[in-house]
Amino acid sequence: MFSQVIKRYWRLMMPLTLLLLVPGVLAQDAGRTITPGVAASGTLDAVTVAQVYTFTGAAGQTVSLTASSEDNLSLALLLTDSFGAQVAQALPGDAGTVINSIELPANDSYYVTVLRAPGATATDSAGTFQLLLEIASAELAEPGQLLTTSGVQFSLTWDTTADLDLEVRDPLGGSIYWTRPSADSGGTLLSGNVNQGCEVTTANSPTETVSWRSGAIPTGSYEVLVFFQEGCENQNPVTFSASAVVDGVPIDTLTGSLLPGQVFIGSFVINADGTARTGLSGVNADLSLPAPLDQILANPVAITRDRPVQDVITSQQPYKAYAFTAQANDVVSISLGATSGSLDPFLLLLDPNGNIVDSNDDDLLADTRNSVIRNRTLVLGGNYTIVATRYGTNIGGTEGAFTLNLTGAVTTSFGQTAVLPDLPNLPNGALEVSLLWNTGADLQLLVRDPAGDAVFDDVPIIPGGGRLAANGNVNCTPAVGSPVSYIYWPEGRLPSAGAYEVEVQFQSQCNDTTPVVFTLNVVVGEQLVNSVTVQPILGERYVTSFTIDLNGQITPGEGGVFGTVERPSVDSLDYVPQVSGAQVLVSGDTVTGSIRLNKRFDVYVFDGRAGDVVTVGMQAISGILDTTLFLVDPNGFQVAQNDDASQETTDSVISGYTLPEDGRYIIIATHFGAAFGVTAGDYTLTLRLNS
Repeated sequence: MFSQVIKRYWRLMMPLTLLLLVPGVLAQDAGRTITPGVAASGTLDAVTVAQVYTFTGAAGQTVSLTASSEDNLSLALLLTDSFGAQVAQALPGDAGTVINSIELPANDSYYVTVLRAPGATATDSAGTFQLLLEIASAELAEPGQLLTTSGVQFSLTWDTTADLDLEVRDPLGGSIYWTRPSADSGGTLLSGNVNQGCEVTTANSPTETVSWRSGAIPTGSYEVLVFFQEGCENQNPVTFSASAVVDGVPIDTLTGSLLPGQVFIGSFVINADGTARTGLSGVNADLSLPAPLDQILANPVAITRDRPVQDVITSQQPYKAYAFTAQANDVVSISLGATSGSLDPFLLLLDPNGNIVDSNDDDLLADTRNSVIRNRTLVLGGNYTIVATRYGTNIGGTEGAFTLNLTGAVTTSFGQTAVLPDLPNLPNGALEVSLLWNTGADLQLLVRDPAGDAVFDDVPIIPGGGRLAANGNVNCTPAVGSPVSYIYWPEGRLPSAGAYEVEVQFQSQCNDTTPVVFTLNVVVGEQLVNSVTVQPILGERYVTSFTIDLNGQITPGEGGVFGTVERPSVDSLDYVPQVSGAQVLVSGDTVTGSIRLNKRFDVYVFDGRAGDVVTVGMQAISGILDTTLFLVDPNGFQVAQNDDASQETTDSVISGYTLPEDGRYIIIATHFGAAFGVTAGDYTLTLRLNS
């Protein structure tokens, strides 16, 4: 039985009319990868009659191949696609054997076969050869215009009640999405957001459509993204189709299958003559390389600190590699900014072993799609590689020019300037929360993860990966130097997506009457998410939060003081507008409710008389909800409150409070932190009045 190599060899021979019986197995089944600009060598003899090499190419790329031999081998070349179809061939000439300036027809894996030329024999064709692949530098085509009579339509269709969203990015950098239903180029979302939030759903071919009306439309690459937001009825995969019609002519349809949280990327290229084609497509893999590692590392361009470089990204050349040398513990920052076209930059940083040690899609600090890696400490000394590419890498559809800059440490953060703390004796982390202050006081740092687990003094390690590495002045034990508390998730372990809650509690002065001033820093993936300086009073608790979404994007939450341990404060909640429409309770009532990030509290009212003894209980029944209760009197004053009913529970009870006067009282059911907390879930609330 022939091996796959021999079958391929037979297909390769036929275009050259070399119908030979293969006496041995060719060098490699799948072919050895060759890198543009780097000569590969091989051997032909009586046993090995051909050698096969492979490279990944993109539609429209112009490639040249040259085979030469110092042993005077008479060589032939054959270039085929992944199906074995011939793309080009060459026989010996004065300059060797050359396939010159061939434009690749599709995005594909291509195979180059080097073999003896017709008429050569085994005895006079043994020896070594060199094979060189060259890919012409990409030139960024400026978007033009195509005059149409019926415009362009992009449509997304599926067959379940799931909430899928369509986004289309045009060649000019415009983006059409349900939150941005139109672009300057004329594109408009016609359908609205179908099955949005699982509120009103249909499984009868839900469709979202982005359209350009008749007239002039931009030519170039259109990127299509499909987001699986919610499963609504279940979490099963959803199969969909994404189609395009250009001036009445349908283009090949893209199809795919997504799980909740995944993103599909594809593209359609519209040419100035009205023709169109699809590009590569697939589910986005955030940390995938745009090419084989050996190809990326083969011939990077040297880059020097503080000397920006300019280049372009196209679908023919979806990445550029740059190299620099660093010492162990050097701190570097890298910025990749688009300067033209639709380019959505994406950065990858590889260590001397070729491992991805950092990446960035969008610079959230500057609220831009440009990419920045800030203040990365390089653990190893050696040669590092920067990969400048685009969102979706080789399956993406955005194109444009960019500027890349390598610098040292930087100090910008969300809307403010802050200096990152120097913590040389503490481990680096994928997520870092540090607390620094100036006195002998005992301040407790606590971080609660999306699973509801909290890491702090008493629980130094949690299952989600959080670890306590420093707890300055704990139990009034003086720290060596300035006190620092530090909680982190180790590098290499990506923090779970979801909402994180951070609490700082001023536990004790420890006989130090100096006013306390603390600085809290939250760093995720070397991005300074939040930096705040606060002067608390004894017993106060400062609460803030941040959210990591499924794409790794970070959103900082609001922060503020949540009263003291003994008296949490309702002041951060704007509950008054809801009082007039609040549900009226009577003694013995039990109601259910829910707390979410977009609904942080519920309001109830009851009528009481002076001397009545009231008990209100709030119990979490789902999620990770950490309940808190407030009671407000008829004059609007907070008169009772409870966070935890006991040390064994996070449920809340206001027990045995005697009402001071007749009137309508207000119950506010919320979560720990009030306006600043993030725990969520369902609850039951019970009211009891004893006269």
